Amino acid sequence: MNDSLLDVTGVGPATAQLLAEAGFTSVSSIANAEPNALAMVLGIGPVRAASLRTAAQRLLAGSELVSTAVASGGPTKRKERAKRAKRAQRLRKQAKQLRKQARQLTKKAKSTKSKKKRKRRLREAAKLEAAAKKARQKSKKLLAK
Repeated sequence: MNDSLLDVTGVGPATAQLLAEAGFTSVSSIANAEPNALAMVLGIGPVRAASLRTAAQRLLAGSELVSTAVASGGPTKRKERAKRAKRAQRLRKQAKQLRKQARQLTKKAKSTKSKKKRKRRLREAAKLEAAAKKARQKSKKLLAK
């Protein structure tokens, strides 16, 4: 008896045992079987045979979709979009903090008496503003994808 038979909707341990004894040892053997051949198994009528076959086909189709998604490189588009949105939100928050720091430095520079310190603080403020601008642009690019 193959455990994968238990994955088919409507197949329990007893039915899996009966199917295995009749030669249906895998999900694909059930999916490819004729309904009449399945109906020959003790305890399975024509209606149940058709539903077991359909369930096995759906199971196989689902596993193919999963393997294709994994092979194509990862999470679904919805998850990717959510990740990008979250990252963009962090970048916007970072940009906001950088702008705030730049404003504080500029304010401090204006009240500084030493010309040297004033220039240094203004340069630092300009660097912070540039970093904030980069973060905002990166955030926009992420959301545009």
